[in-house]
Formats: sequence, structure tokens, C-alpha cells
Amino acid sequence: MLYSEPKNILEMKINEALGPEEECIVSDLIKLSLMKKASKNKDYMIYTELFNLLGLETFTNLIALVDGKPLVLPTKEEFKDSVITILCYYYRNVKKMEWEDIKSVLGIPDINTIKQGIRSSQFESFIKELINKRIK
Repeated sequence: MLYSEPKNILEMKINEALGPEEECIVSDLIKLSLMKKASKNKDYMIYTELFNLLGLETFTNLIALVDGKPLVLPTKEEFKDSVITILCYYYRNVKKMEWEDIKSVLGIPDINTIKQGIRSSQFESFIKELINKRIK
């Protein structure tokens, strides 16, 4: 089955119509279609890479979610900063660790504790705001 959880009639019909060998062929043809699009515009190569990374079903879900709207993902550095902030928040606020211990656990001896402390506080405020909205 191309779609383990079909979300519409087309996906159901595709599952019904294709045998295991055909599924592989159709999946490869979809990849080729994405590559054809990328051959005209190199910026579209990301779609082929996403398809390969996510697989057909998750890629289809992503397309349905985004539905042609512009999508801007964080840079690797922005995402890394976010993960570090969340880890600092977790270790500082949930586990009640000291900054020196957090630096050691994360393996980042020169972490800016003031910056991370501010970001952790902002994240905590955001969480509290979400909780308050849910309660009301």
C-alpha cells in the first residue's frame, strides 16, 4: 500500500488499484516527476530530497498541510539555537540543575548563560500563556 492511512478517495483508489510491484513503480515515477520539475528550476530539487526523506505518505501530508503556501524553515543554526534553548530550559527549570552542570551535560563550556537564561524565561512565559489560554 502506498498509503497506510488514506485521507481521501484518490488515496483509497490508488491503494486498491496498485499491487506491490506497481506501488514501487508509481513511487519511482513520482520521484521522476519531481526531478523533471527540478530540471527546469534547481530550487525545486528540494522537493525530490524531501520526498526521498519523508516517503510518499508523509510527503503527501506535508503538501496537503502547506497547500501551496510559502514555507520558510529555520536555518540549521537557528534550529540548533532553539534546541539548545529548550535543553537549557529543561535542565534549569525542570531538573533544577546549575549552569555549570548544564554546560557539562551539553558539552558547551562557553554557553552564554545570560542569553540562555533570558530565552528560557521567555519560553516559560510562553508556556504559561498557553496554559492560561487553555484554562479559560
